[in-house]
Amino acid sequence: MLSLKNQIGFLLIPVFLLISVVLWTDTSRAERIFVTNRDSNEVSVIDVGERNVIAKISVGNKPTYVAVSPNGLFALAVASGARRLYVIDTKRLKVIKELPLGEAPKGVNISPDNGFAYVINEGASSNNVYVFDTKTWKRVKTIKVGKSPHNVAFNPSRPVAYVTNGGSNSLSNIDTRKHALIHNLEFKGKGLPHNLAVTPDGVYGVVTNKVTDDVWIIRLKEDKAITRIPVSKGHHGVDVSPDGDYAYVTGVGGDVVTVVDLEEFRVAKTIKVGKGPHGVRFSHNGSRAYVAVTKESKVVIIDTKSHKVIGEISAPEFPFWIGVQSKD
Repeated sequence: MLSLKNQIGFLLIPVFLLISVVLWTDTSRAERIFVTNRDSNEVSVIDVGERNVIAKISVGNKPTYVAVSPNGLFALAVASGARRLYVIDTKRLKVIKELPLGEAPKGVNISPDNGFAYVINEGASSNNVYVFDTKTWKRVKTIKVGKSPHNVAFNPSRPVAYVTNGGSNSLSNIDTRKHALIHNLEFKGKGLPHNLAVTPDGVYGVVTNKVTDDVWIIRLKEDKAITRIPVSKGHHGVDVSPDGDYAYVTGVGGDVVTVVDLEEFRVAKTIKVGKGPHGVRFSHNGSRAYVAVTKESKVVIIDTKSHKVIGEISAPEFPFWIGVQSKD
């Protein structure tokens, strides 16, 4: 007969196993990622848990940027060659709207309340942002910004959006209640602001610089660039972890992801991922990061605790940018 101590130990084993399973559960396994495939005119939908492509959605010529709404109900893909925005129903995995854009459309993002989509038109005849109401998919405003705008990010804690202007070396601040330009932050020194991300608390912006291969750290409330941190050779993509601790910056010319510590404002690590990394996005729980590796037609998965590559998924031709959708 088992002693009382052994009986207690025996009974605790299933409890320990259950706790282990719960602790090991990774909500990123329940995610899908939407990847623009620039050279096959498609958006690939990848099930992260199964690590395979579950759908290929045809869109217009040269799809570049993509974003998934915060509520996960729709994805938006910009076909730069076709000058069109494609609205994708993420449940049915099909295009439900096709909307005209301006000259050389690029970055796209969706407001935190899911109500509006901002799309950047980079071309010289445009230099603006189209604002779409996501309930009607009508264009409700056109906002003039700086020269050669490229991408847009929303502040989670303030009604402000930010647009990088490569041609005028500036960052436009936009009032998202009025959909109107507030002012432009002019950067000092040589620069070509390209892509950007905002920390979850809305305190800092991280703006990539395509000319000098570094990133600006912007204290957003003060509207002030406080430091520059060198990264690998661009073009660059960037995203900030959900806890705000790190920015991951890709470098197409350096074949690495640069890990920037946002507490100490320094490079913490570089991660080799393959030839031509561009789009990068964190999983919703922050345990993983996904990187589109353009020249090897794959998406690399990085464990964000160790900052190491733990897997890869084949993707169609020239995966460019990534949007993340949680299925929970």
